[in-house]
Amino acid sequence: MLKLIKFFGNNNAYLLLLLYCGIAWMLIRFEKSDPVNNLQARSTELRAAFSQSLSDLGHYFSLKEENEKLALQNSSLLGQIIHKNNMLRDSADIKHLDEFVENRPVKLISARVVDRRFDTRENILIINAGRNQGIKKDMAVLTPDGLVGRVVLVSDNFAKVMPVIHSEFGVSVFSDSNNTHGVLRWNGKEEQTAQMHYVPVSSPILTGETVHTTDFSTFAFRGIPVGQIVEITPDKQFYRINVRLGVNFSTLSHVLVAEKTTDPEKVEIIKDNPAEGENSPRESNP
Repeated sequence: MLKLIKFFGNNNAYLLLLLYCGIAWMLIRFEKSDPVNNLQARSTELRAAFSQSLSDLGHYFSLKEENEKLALQNSSLLGQIIHKNNMLRDSADIKHLDEFVENRPVKLISARVVDRRFDTRENILIINAGRNQGIKKDMAVLTPDGLVGRVVLVSDNFAKVMPVIHSEFGVSVFSDSNNTHGVLRWNGKEEQTAQMHYVPVSSPILTGETVHTTDFSTFAFRGIPVGQIVEITPDKQFYRINVRLGVNFSTLSHVLVAEKTTDPEKVEIIKDNPAEGENSPRESNP
């Protein structure tokens, strides 16, 4: 045993060289074997997958940034498109109003509807014209299609309008074909339909006739179109008449205000006339 230990001690360098050569030979042999090749292939795939993941992650953040830029650009473009479309619509409406104003001797002030509050009975419109633009209380509001309502409250740059479709609104009207007179009011039901009251059953009024404001009105000048008669039903003393309004309040955007105010003397004499009863054929004056 001592001789063996002494042999290893004297020849350890040669023995280590032999061991290293054996290990090197085994590594060379296993390097060409399938397990090592598979291991190398797996390692290559893993590195490739990891690199791809890093690349995809970078691409994701890059796309996210690009998408944010595109979203900002799209929102800006959308805002421009909406603005231009509004200008086109407003230009068309204003041109329509201008053509109407040119053929009218009455001075008219144009305005835009900036707010509307609709419910079952108390409907209100707000327009962007007030005292500074020459608007006064009890001026008539209209469009080329027909009567919109009357001004009931005015501030410096805005005005509140009571539309035809309001429970307290009333206006004196007449039919164009046979000059039959009555009072137009709204019953709070269909938005596009009002009722013409106090028309005797002896009247020759017909469906299809156009209804206009009369010069009996305390706020509107004569001849403003109101609507068309669509239904006539006889009752005991008066007809029940439905009038399809000319103005579509759901799409109303621009209006005209006529520079005619209530004649105080006329209002006073109507109010104090003892011959007029509660159901007399006159317009309401809230």
